[in-house]
Amino acid sequence: MKNKHLVLGALLTVSLLSFKSTNKNELAKLNRGTFAHCFTLSSNDGYTVDEFYKKVELDYGTLDESGNAIDFIFVKTSIDAGDYEIELTDGPGDLYEIKGTKLYITFNAYFGYAGYGTECILRVQGGYSSSTVYKIE
Repeated sequence: MKNKHLVLGALLTVSLLSFKSTNKNELAKLNRGTFAHCFTLSSNDGYTVDEFYKKVELDYGTLDESGNAIDFIFVKTSIDAGDYEIELTDGPGDLYEIKGTKLYITFNAYFGYAGYGTECILRVQGGYSSSTVYKIE
């Protein structure tokens, strides 16, 4: 049993060491000029992001601590500051997937049902609790 834990730990360590924390290429930034004319963002209208995660695919045959096969893990990550046009869908558990990427979000409070896609603006300003998602309705 100890060998399984060592193998899993080694695989996760290798996966995490090769992982980059910024995700410039995952999201397309909005043109601030166009964005400013279309929407007025208020902190009262937004949903505060708790954490960002990236889905990391694992090698075939990777096992969890119980010996069950796993295909992926979610690793905390960060996103560069900026405004992003995104589409959120419901993910596993409390996670919301940023459609078309391997990025996921959790929120500090209830976001609601995203279903197959909810168009949103993601504002990342950097620092703790400074990322907000605004639904486009």
